[in-house]
Amino acid sequence: MIPFGDALRITAQEFPYGPEKLAEHLNIAIQATPLKGVEGWCVRGANTVIRLNSTSSPYRQRFTLAHELAHLILGTSPDIATEPFRSNRQEERDADQLASRFLISDIHLKAQVEGKLPLDSKALERLAKAANVSPVMAACRVVNDAEALGLQNAAVVFFANGLEQWRYSHGLEFNENAANSLFRLAMESKPKLIRKPNDDEYVVVGSIIDAQAYQVLFVQLLPKVAASQETYEEQIRDLGEKLFGDDHNFRQGIAARFGTCKNKCTGQSLEKAIEFFYHTYVGKAYTGLRQIKLNSQIGKKYVRLYLQRWFK
Repeated sequence: MIPFGDALRITAQEFPYGPEKLAEHLNIAIQATPLKGVEGWCVRGANTVIRLNSTSSPYRQRFTLAHELAHLILGTSPDIATEPFRSNRQEERDADQLASRFLISDIHLKAQVEGKLPLDSKALERLAKAANVSPVMAACRVVNDAEALGLQNAAVVFFANGLEQWRYSHGLEFNENAANSLFRLAMESKPKLIRKPNDDEYVVVGSIIDAQAYQVLFVQLLPKVAASQETYEEQIRDLGEKLFGDDHNFRQGIAARFGTCKNKCTGQSLEKAIEFFYHTYVGKAYTGLRQIKLNSQIGKKYVRLYLQRWFK
């Protein structure tokens, strides 16, 4: 088996196909077939094979693959793979953490997240999409590197019928009543973040992540200054409310034209994309009051910020 550092290097270089390429590099066969009651296992020997449950989602199969590869690299004996990030066995927790790094390398995590705190569900969705993982997996990856990313701490808390079932964190302590209360507030505020001052100099920031099997709360503990920063989505939402008001047709039309701008300006700079938008639509498709709004300071800021989704 190859050294730990080499495995991380290969998966980072091959992002977002790190686990698949690592298995190929190690000459490990991957077999996806229907399995009952398990997500997969590894058959070790001269011809090592990793079995995956083909009835699970592609995201879940990729995590199981990464988890089994992590056991091989760490030289630890695995249990039969079931729920990610839920085992109390140290060997399983270590494999889960390494699997998350195989799926989202350190360098790609920092590129997507560092300096962009607090994180909301949309930021996690973008990270997940780039890495071809689920948003919940992306949140757990952030938990694993919370301090390095600028968070004091973080947790992912899983709920069923509004009650906490289990959580994944590295020492972020809050009792079940506090978790349930935070969950209710976050559900009421969804998709907006909630910010709740802690007893010390930190602020608890909570948001809901869409998931299938559970209702999931992502909790961040941040210094007050960092927690007070508006997220990208909050800025877009606030500017949009000022720009469009109740004019839903205006909002929908602008979104459609942004989509056209994205396709027409592929490979160009942000400034070129903004120039295309104003030259093509403002004063032509949009005249009168709408033209005035788009040429206002709020309008220009909204257009620039929105197009930053795709252009640099």
